[in-house]
Amino acid sequence: MPYLSEEVAVLEGLIGAYFTSPNLSEEMRRDYIAVHRHIEDGALTRTDYQKIRSAVDLLLPLHKSSPSEYKLLVGVLTKTTSMLVTH
Repeated sequence: MPYLSEEVAVLEGLIGAYFTSPNLSEEMRRDYIAVHRHIEDGALTRTDYQKIRSAVDLLLPLHKSSPSEYKLLVGVLTKTTSMLVTH
């Protein structure tokens, strides 16, 4: 898996906090639950990387006030974009 354990924890937390809400469409919740499962299994697909990139793009502005979180998310975004090039 290309992500460090700290990055995995952040991704799992973001997915759990923002993308499992009953206010989201059933399809979106199902998609991100699948991404979460694939992270845990170490079996991410190109579609998973695309969804991760979209999620981090959306949430990055919310974390600007915390330099350490912001830096970590930028790193995840960079790594995810790189993985999309190779998948």
